[in-house]
Amino acid sequence: MIKYIFVLLSLLSFLNAKIHIVVTFPVHKKFIEKLSKDDFVIKVVENGYENFDERGNLFRNEIFYSDVYLTSGLEEEKKYIELFKKKNRYMKIIDISKGIEKDIVNGKVNHYIWTDPLLVRELIKNLFETLSTLKSYKKEFYRKNHEQYLLELDQFFLDLKKKFDSNEFYNIYVYEPYWHYIAKRYRLNLYYKDNRITQLEEAPSLIEHAEKHNIQKLLIKEGSSYEKAQSLANNINADIVEHDITKYHWKVNLQSFARKIARYK
Repeated sequence: MIKYIFVLLSLLSFLNAKIHIVVTFPVHKKFIEKLSKDDFVIKVVENGYENFDERGNLFRNEIFYSDVYLTSGLEEEKKYIELFKKKNRYMKIIDISKGIEKDIVNGKVNHYIWTDPLLVRELIKNLFETLSTLKSYKKEFYRKNHEQYLLELDQFFLDLKKKFDSNEFYNIYVYEPYWHYIAKRYRLNLYYKDNRITQLEEAPSLIEHAEKHNIQKLLIKEGSSYEKAQSLANNINADIVEHDITKYHWKVNLQSFARKIARYK
């Protein structure tokens, strides 16, 4: 009898053991938690404040010896994949964006698909299948959360559409393609500029171009060089809008983005 009790306890301990998952950005942690609640221990590589190399040894060791790294196919993730494989050859590397059609922007594949609520539906489907593989006995629980979240995403898509439909500014200067998919979905036009200080002699042509296309917004990544942005915005009398697509509270973050873009000068 004692033997059977020991086996049962061991089995229960195995089933309840939490798998440790690593993701690159806080937003990906949010998506996992929408499906799995607190089933997994989730570590985030980039928190927006510190470089990975600057984080403490305890934090980095927790990352290195996790079970799974869920990637989005990002170019910046390649360095982490290489590092993690050196530290832990048993870590599974899974691309949760696999099979999702992506656009070529400025000659490169754009992997920042989670700014588009309809593409997030596909991302969530991949996540559901991945998490169900990692914990097959919780598949029905994940399926229920998956179905509920799809309804939530559909409503969120419509809510954002209402915000963008009332927008008077559809043409925006940007340096980076982080916002490509949300711009494409809601018919915003992104005009790409070189990420550098704007020279005085460029002002006449910039002013002419901005007036022609009614460009009154310059969108930059939160925390990037404000001096560069000002050198362009001052020449065309534009508002600088800062935004970071990687934040944990995904819906709130995109709602904030929509408000900033629609805001009058």
